[in-house]
Amino acid sequence: MASILRTGKLLRYFAGFTRNVVVNSVRESESNNLLNNAPCMCGHFQNGFATNAAAKAELSLDKQIRRLDQDVRRVGRISRRDLEEVLDEIRTHRTATSSQSLMVIRCCGNLVPEELPEVRTALVQEIWKTLNALNVPMDISHYNALLRVYLENEHGFAPTEFLAEIEAKGIEPNRVTYQRLIARYCQLGDIDGATRILEFMRAKSLPVNENVFNSLILGHSQANDLESAKGILGVMKQAGLEPSADTYTTLLCAFARHGDLEAIKETLAECEQKEIILLDKDLLDIIYTLTIHGNGDSVDELLTKLRISPGFNQDAVNVILRLVNKGQEDVGLKLLRVMPRTNRVNGEPIDVGAFFIRQMVKANRPVEKILSICNALQAEGLNPKALTIATEAGLTNGVVNNALPLLQEMKNAGLPIRQHYFWPLICSVESNQVLDIVRRMQQEFSVYPNSETIRDYVIPNLKEKNWERVVTALRDAGVPNSTAVTSAVYAALATHNISEAAKIMEQNRAYYLPFLFKQPLILALSHTNDYSSFIRCVRQVHEGLQLRQGKEEEAEAGEAGGEAVAAVSEKATHDVVGSIVQEAATYFRRERVATLEKILKGLVKQGLSISSQKATQISEQLGGELTPRVSELLGKLSSGELMPVPLPNSAKRSLDSLSIDELERFIANVEAKGDNANNIKRQLLNACFRSQNIEKTLQVIAKLESEKFQIPVGIYAQLIDLYTHHKRSSEALETYAQLKAKDASFKLDNLKAVRLADLLLQEERDDAAFKVLEENKKDAPVSESEGSFNYVTTAWRTLNSLAEAGQAERLTKLFDALVAANYIVPTNVLLGPLIKVHLVKDDVPKAIQAFEEICQKHKSTPWKNELACRLIQKEDAANLQKLTDLSTSIHGEVNSLYDLVFSFVECGRVRQARKILETPGLRTRPQRINSACDRYKNEGLLQPLEGLIEATKDLGHIDRNKIYFTLLLSYDKADEAEKALGLWTKMQEEAVTPNDAFLLKLAELLRRKNIEVPFVVPETQKESRARKAKAKEQTKSEQTKAEAVKDKEAPKEKPQKKAEPAPAPTPKPVSHTSGFRKALLANDPDAAIAHKQSFQGGDKVGVLDTSRLIELLVRADRLTEATKYVEELLSEKLHPQPKIFKFYLNKIAAAGDLETLNKIGQQLTEEQKRLVSFDNRFCHANIVAGKAEQFLKQLSTDIEAAKTPEEAAKQAEKFPRGGAVGILDKHPELVPQYQSLAEKFAAHNQLGPMNVLWMHLISSGQEAASKQIWDKHLSNAPRLMFQRVLQTAREQQDEKLASVVISQLRDSKISEGAIGNAYSCLIDIQTNKGNTDKALDVLANAVKDVSLENINRTALLRLKQAAEEKSQKFPYTIPEKRTKADDSSSSSSSSSSDDDVSPSIPETVPPKPTPKA
Repeated sequence: MASILRTGKLLRYFAGFTRNVVVNSVRESESNNLLNNAPCMCGHFQNGFATNAAAKAELSLDKQIRRLDQDVRRVGRISRRDLEEVLDEIRTHRTATSSQSLMVIRCCGNLVPEELPEVRTALVQEIWKTLNALNVPMDISHYNALLRVYLENEHGFAPTEFLAEIEAKGIEPNRVTYQRLIARYCQLGDIDGATRILEFMRAKSLPVNENVFNSLILGHSQANDLESAKGILGVMKQAGLEPSADTYTTLLCAFARHGDLEAIKETLAECEQKEIILLDKDLLDIIYTLTIHGNGDSVDELLTKLRISPGFNQDAVNVILRLVNKGQEDVGLKLLRVMPRTNRVNGEPIDVGAFFIRQMVKANRPVEKILSICNALQAEGLNPKALTIATEAGLTNGVVNNALPLLQEMKNAGLPIRQHYFWPLICSVESNQVLDIVRRMQQEFSVYPNSETIRDYVIPNLKEKNWERVVTALRDAGVPNSTAVTSAVYAALATHNISEAAKIMEQNRAYYLPFLFKQPLILALSHTNDYSSFIRCVRQVHEGLQLRQGKEEEAEAGEAGGEAVAAVSEKATHDVVGSIVQEAATYFRRERVATLEKILKGLVKQGLSISSQKATQISEQLGGELTPRVSELLGKLSSGELMPVPLPNSAKRSLDSLSIDELERFIANVEAKGDNANNIKRQLLNACFRSQNIEKTLQVIAKLESEKFQIPVGIYAQLIDLYTHHKRSSEALETYAQLKAKDASFKLDNLKAVRLADLLLQEERDDAAFKVLEENKKDAPVSESEGSFNYVTTAWRTLNSLAEAGQAERLTKLFDALVAANYIVPTNVLLGPLIKVHLVKDDVPKAIQAFEEICQKHKSTPWKNELACRLIQKEDAANLQKLTDLSTSIHGEVNSLYDLVFSFVECGRVRQARKILETPGLRTRPQRINSACDRYKNEGLLQPLEGLIEATKDLGHIDRNKIYFTLLLSYDKADEAEKALGLWTKMQEEAVTPNDAFLLKLAELLRRKNIEVPFVVPETQKESRARKAKAKEQTKSEQTKAEAVKDKEAPKEKPQKKAEPAPAPTPKPVSHTSGFRKALLANDPDAAIAHKQSFQGGDKVGVLDTSRLIELLVRADRLTEATKYVEELLSEKLHPQPKIFKFYLNKIAAAGDLETLNKIGQQLTEEQKRLVSFDNRFCHANIVAGKAEQFLKQLSTDIEAAKTPEEAAKQAEKFPRGGAVGILDKHPELVPQYQSLAEKFAAHNQLGPMNVLWMHLISSGQEAASKQIWDKHLSNAPRLMFQRVLQTAREQQDEKLASVVISQLRDSKISEGAIGNAYSCLIDIQTNKGNTDKALDVLANAVKDVSLENINRTALLRLKQAAEEKSQKFPYTIPEKRTKADDSSSSSSSSSSDDDVSPSIPETVPPKPTPKA
């Protein structure tokens, strides 16, 4: 009773509050506050405007915030990782709105149940610190949210200091603030402190609600005064408040905290009697409190009272996670058992408890406890994979002490242990522990690390730069020598240590997988120019291959005797050297010939060889660049006459490395001694077939037959193949007939049979060809070994040759025969010719028909992209729809739509591609976009990448950073620094933030081209580590000083707080701000202006909101009012969002309002003017205002005032080239005046204005005048704008204009690619006019000036098709697609600078301001 009386003292504080009491359940105001307010908060983030003018940063952050909100709604929790991603986003973009920051703060409490309270507190403090550093506007709601998080995390803080800090910042606490400060005192059991806060509230006439009473119940409980806690219920009733379910839950938790089970039972009974319904969530809170205070054994009775209502599982999961953090897994398991399980489609229950297991591992619970829970889950059938899940979690977290015992338990249970399980551990331990993991892999788990593990994980984490020590350490750790050596070589090449790699390779003979080492070897050469080491490495790759093949031959010969020799010798030596040379020819586009010459010289010196096929391919690839010297070297390498020079200190040469002459001498010596030389004779036959010298081979066979040597049947099969190779079909068939006569059951293998059939088909001996195929058919489909790339390629080439000849009937017959006889299994590649055969004849209907039949029969879609592109070019919408429907039936709708997007992009139809991407509900497939980007980059296609950037513009659901970065890599490969820099500028215009990798790569390119880097280059990881290590101590010292200063100043602020009068609450400004934004959402500028004019002194809206208001006014043609708000922003050193600013400036320019533009221009920096193309817009305004002549005079005055080259360059940079085109088009009478101006610029060696004049003159047919300007100023210019001229020529089909451009470009210094563009234009014009003869003549002249690779591939394809339709021969081989990179890159001198001219259309004809949503 005494305690109740003591509580009664508080009644006087409540007596006067009755009229102010707010009856509001804590369930509404607290527990579900986040959820209830979420829709309102999300309303702030919606992007419902017609324009997407919001910055990308805000969009991206907005999307992440929405995801947090959705997770909270769906499962009632979020992960720490989600919050850290949001924090990273805020830091990266250095921006967040007030409501976004509020949401992030709110999420750091019990909504992150996986983390310990101290971790959540540290996270919210980091977020708070970041928001303050970025000056994000925060009000009392942010402080209240922070208080709530502190309370949920039970973080220790002083309420009075917190209150003082708020008031010192001029922020008025509200009743929620005081309620939460009371809750803090009550958490500490400090009723007196809570009373002092109540006095504050009474002094300010603030109402009291149920939250205060609930806090007091908690306070009394913490003060070990349960009687007073229970007495609060009576006090509430006296104050006119009826205790709710939350009040009773708080009281029950108080009893649970003290283990008073009887009181809990009584109170639960009282609730039932009063019909107060406690939700499952309430009962779970009681169970949690009871458990963590040592009464977990007593929860069983409470578990029976759970109603298991909808949403129970998610609430239970949250409580289980918190219980695990407190070390109470046993109660967690009890809760897990009562959670309802859903069933799979087949009726089996779904596994549960994965979250439980992962949380135990994450909380670093004892391994024994983890295993006991896993065993229980498995025994009860709750989760058969419990142990695997626990092990995975341990490995992912990188905790060796947990992960390895769990792995050992997996092994004991008979579960497989795989390589990649150890990768996270290798990456997470210190470098001196890496090899210990490798040893334990082998010793404890019998898992022997493969090359991938050593190469990609072990060596990088050893952090050892001495490669010999790396190899030795790996050997000591039990890694096989070959694995250690090859992995060390790969790592050395990957870090461009090519000389070290060569040294290791020479000291250790091993098999170096060619396809794996080819690319890093070439990249290392490009970084070091160490040709000597490169050749040494290539030699060792070659030797390794020889060594491996020698061992395989010996093994097979030993197993199968003499007949195996033929089969072994059929395996042609991989042309690894030729493959590396071809890859180098593709990679080194600049100075390609000089690079190849050095490589080829080194290979000849080493006596290495390449195949004739590779030599031919390389020659064709070089095209016009092929020099006599390179041709001579290729001839030597492919002659078959070179023999590898002996390696220094090399071991005894194997038989397969000996030449034919050497083997013959060897046989003679062996037989002279009376020994058996049969094995050497088999090697002699192998050497003959390897050399592909048919005359020598026949001589050797005849000689061996005369010596009664038993020649295996397989040798004659090889002889047939050799005849086929030399296109001697008669001898091949004769030998084949002899073989069949000797052994009727003999069959050629698939490769030889298809090769022979191919030769017979080429000679139009169809019956013989099909007979060979029929007689050698197989009982089962092609096996994996037969299905090698070489065999599949041979089959494809046979089919493709008929397709290119347009012989549909022969092709179908052959394909059916190959399938029926089990030579091939239909794939997209092999089915492709069935479509191609119709497309080469431009018979699209039959191609579609064939495509439909293939889809139905084989469920494949060969040549889909090529067929789609053809239909797009022909604008055949019906068949395109049919094609898409067929694709959808096989690949699904989303994949088919993405394929269609890429087809549109490749055809230059960006708008159609964009429409598809804007389809509502179209699921984002980042991997499809990424793979397309990689394909375009690898094939050297710039135009589709550029189109993809345009097609995805302002589509927030697509990560465009990947596209930008891939295009940058492509520009880098093409050595196009100007275009790359333009890409960075374009990203700024579109508010796309480049990542560090992009900026580092761009900076590297600019520095390599001696161009100034116009941005702050991010730190590399190495620089960052060094800086952080250096600054660590200094930072600690500064923090200590800051805390000392804060402690010293804090007392001074407290008296100030008490002296200040309490300001009255002023909700009105908030309502006007909210009303302003709602008006913007409703597209109501008048209402928005009215609210804005009613703002109080403290109210302010951001740039984004003001920009939206400006946009609405411009759309309504209320330019005067829009100008007022633009000037308001400019006066604060801000400016509207770039897109809206450009939209506004376009309108002002179109109105010819020079006065306004002048006023705005005076307030913009040069960089800001450049970003919004201000000078072009100002020029356009002068044209509209009829002051073009005065404008030219002003430009003339400005350039005359330039005294230094820097000042002239600055004037040239500002020169409105796009606007100048408009002046010349609209006012031809001003050409003389403009020419005078251009001459003044040219005097300072600034040729941009003169270039514009040249384009105007040549486009308007003034050839003599343009030639005069060309000869005087532009003939020696390294860069030139002329794409606009070609565009005019194409539009007007003006062959003369294109010819004039070519004649003037031919003798200039611009790149071959640029000249190739002009030739491509003329070829297209002639082709479109039907003048194929003239087009072929143009092409013949073109290849004298430029290589075929620099002619537009599409123009060549059109011409070839047109010529074949007229039965004319097209005497050129069209380059592969990837050579388009050269075409694009080499024309950059025109196209990149032409970007400056491209704004001409929007400057002279203002576009419709209809930005996409």
